[in-house]
Amino acid sequence: MRVRVLPLLLGAALLLAGEDPFEAPPEIQAFARQQTIAKDGVPAKVSALLKAFFASPEEGGLGITYDNAYTRTPKEVWRDRKANCLSLTTLYVGACRSIGLEVRYGEPLRISRWRRVGTTIRFERHVVAVVQCGTPGQELVADFLPEVRRVSLLIAPLEPKRVLALYHSNRAVELMAESRIEDAVAAAHRALEVDPGLGVGWNILGVVQRAQGQEVEAEASFRKALAVDPKDGAPCGNLENLLRAQGRVEEAQTYRERGLEIRKRDPFFNAFLAEEALGEQQWEEAGRRIKQAIRLLPMEPEFYWIQARVALAQGRTKDAIKALEKARKWAQPEAQARYDSKLTLLRNIKQE
Repeated sequence: MRVRVLPLLLGAALLLAGEDPFEAPPEIQAFARQQTIAKDGVPAKVSALLKAFFASPEEGGLGITYDNAYTRTPKEVWRDRKANCLSLTTLYVGACRSIGLEVRYGEPLRISRWRRVGTTIRFERHVVAVVQCGTPGQELVADFLPEVRRVSLLIAPLEPKRVLALYHSNRAVELMAESRIEDAVAAAHRALEVDPGLGVGWNILGVVQRAQGQEVEAEASFRKALAVDPKDGAPCGNLENLLRAQGRVEEAQTYRERGLEIRKRDPFFNAFLAEEALGEQQWEEAGRRIKQAIRLLPMEPEFYWIQARVALAQGRTKDAIKALEKARKWAQPEAQARYDSKLTLLRNIKQE
């Protein structure tokens, strides 16, 4: 479940009217009761419900599959049987609440990534559902995996209004990709009506305003994004591009330097650059970037997986094995099997 930048045309109006676009519709509430009525205890109920989301219709489940092209409401997920991380989380939160479970939104602070989509680069974060088990300190986390897990990551709470604003921001990006610029601007404004403190929302508004030719308004939005979140490098890059296109080279350079200063301390951006260099067969650059990512965040298993791929590309099987062993060490228990299979394969190659 990955967060991009999210709206629904109804969102802000429904919120003001006291309604919730993320509320589970009657059919989802009935499904949740059916799947959990015979289960005792919170862990059994949340596990049964999550498994039922992914189980095939032949097995009595919904058969939900991952789809990051469009951010859906719970009602749309029910209709399409498709969801991205935010859509699935809103569905799960609504379903849990409908059967009386205490649940909240959360953002794991160590799960995010930069991703190239066409000519743009997006920063994607993660949203999960966190369910209280009734015992102090005991919580379960659910996302796009068929098993619930005990909370073992740093998970920051997300207010419902922030999740709704993210939803509208995501839709703004998706509408812009469909060349529906006016709708994208409207969606971006809805995100900020819900949560004016959302830095990414101001940045997205600036992007869609610039696509509409509103450069003065776009510049103001990018500056507002930086005022709200000074540690976000994305508005710096967007401001640099806008100012450079206007011939304001000295100002542009200021934001370039500021953006580089922010990003060099971002382990996920360094990992993104490592993967970009790996794809372009720039082995030394890839190795340098992933080492920097690991220095900044040494307990992130995905970084060691990238490091292993860099080593393999250079024929350094022994170093690849060492990197994979570290990846397995820091991986969640349910993900360790993934690294076990890779390690077995590499050790067999090394023996040959």
